[in-house]
Amino acid sequence: MRRHNKFSLIGFGLAGMLAVSAVAPPGGSRILAEKTADPETGLSADAPVTTEEDEQNIEIKGTEESDPKEVAVTSVPFDRSVLAGFTYDSTELFERINIQPTTLSSAASSNATQPSSVELEDLPVISVVDTLPDVLPEPTQAVEAGYKGMAVSLPRETYVNIRTAPSSSAEKVGKIYAKAVADVLEEVPGTDGAWYRIHSGTVDGYVKAEFFAIGDNALAMRNDISTRIGTVDAKNLRLRSTPDLSDDSNILTTLGFGTKATIVGEEGEFYKIELDKDYFGYIHRDYVKLEYLYSQAISLDEERIAAEIAYQEQLAREAEEARLAEEARLAEEARKEAERKAAAERKAAEARRKADEFRQQLCAYAVQFVGNPYRYGGSDLINGTDCSGFVMRVYQKFGYKIERTSRNQAATGTPVAVNLKTLRPGDLLFYDTNGRINHVALYIGNGKIVHAANENFGICIWDAFYRTPCCAVSFLP
Repeated sequence: MRRHNKFSLIGFGLAGMLAVSAVAPPGGSRILAEKTADPETGLSADAPVTTEEDEQNIEIKGTEESDPKEVAVTSVPFDRSVLAGFTYDSTELFERINIQPTTLSSAASSNATQPSSVELEDLPVISVVDTLPDVLPEPTQAVEAGYKGMAVSLPRETYVNIRTAPSSSAEKVGKIYAKAVADVLEEVPGTDGAWYRIHSGTVDGYVKAEFFAIGDNALAMRNDISTRIGTVDAKNLRLRSTPDLSDDSNILTTLGFGTKATIVGEEGEFYKIELDKDYFGYIHRDYVKLEYLYSQAISLDEERIAAEIAYQEQLAREAEEARLAEEARLAEEARKEAERKAAAERKAAEARRKADEFRQQLCAYAVQFVGNPYRYGGSDLINGTDCSGFVMRVYQKFGYKIERTSRNQAATGTPVAVNLKTLRPGDLLFYDTNGRINHVALYIGNGKIVHAANENFGICIWDAFYRTPCCAVSFLP
């Protein structure tokens, strides 16, 4: 969780001088008004234009309630002096702001001189680390006052230690990570070179000066180390799909006064903004106030708390991942079991289909002997057979060897319930007299049997319940 500090030009310590954005287009006179957009053109046709001479003695104010074409002009004395660690040149007020570390007493001095420009190449050779640990705090908006003398951390590793005194052996109170910013309160000599006394986030302490960029060099890095937030300073500001004022067909919508968006780029007179996630557009820069969110230092206590929170969140994530993995495992097992059951059912259905076909073939074979004679003790399907000889020979034709007598056939088959719902073609039905089995028939389906009835009827098809069967068995699949 990295800390961010939010400030506009006011945040640099010029509060009371100008209530305007820190960024203005280069060259020529500047319109310093907090403008509101004309409903038709998107620009204020009546906004006053000031000259360079005027710039030193005006303050333009606008409010959400004011008329879109109305601005109020008031005069404010403009003193050439150092305010809160800054020196300025009024002729380049909006083009250049030089920052220098100062003591608290020198910050109030009106005799401070303009610092010479310091190039990044003049600083020690160091590496900037962009990837920071996951345990850092999320960006937070700091106080509006901003930094009086901004310095940017450029550590050799991932961070610079903040200590209680200007010495590498002093106690550590915090860390300031790469590209985070600090407010330099003063420069002091230390046991091993120059040190800065700084304030950043909630941390006050000392850091080695060699690990920081200051002045113009720090300011030049502003866009690279911050998140820019634009606040709409007009009642109805047009959001366009392209940076073109001449094409009204590119108007996506209008943004109300005070609407905030992240600035992701610049094209000419326009800022490219991200209004919502993946929803981009262009707004005219004259109607936007800029703020900057910076990363800040973190105290050791905050880091410990952040690490604990990160650890607990990691445990929660791992527990959730384990839960989801277990759910996935169980779901996969259930899917495989369902597939196994479905496959078994398909196999069983296929086996039953083939068995039914086989049984129908057996019954069709038996039925072709209808009309042939009955002969007691016989087993010739053409010339004469009794009831048990008939079913024995039919089964034999299909590879099944069963007993010769009806009583033995009933005793060796697989019992089947005697009802039309459970009987299948090819099953054998048995009949008795006074409890003694004395007849057998082949069930052929639809409540019918084929059997060698007696000398009068021979082999014939009758109703299966012409008399009540005493039992039924099956030898077939």
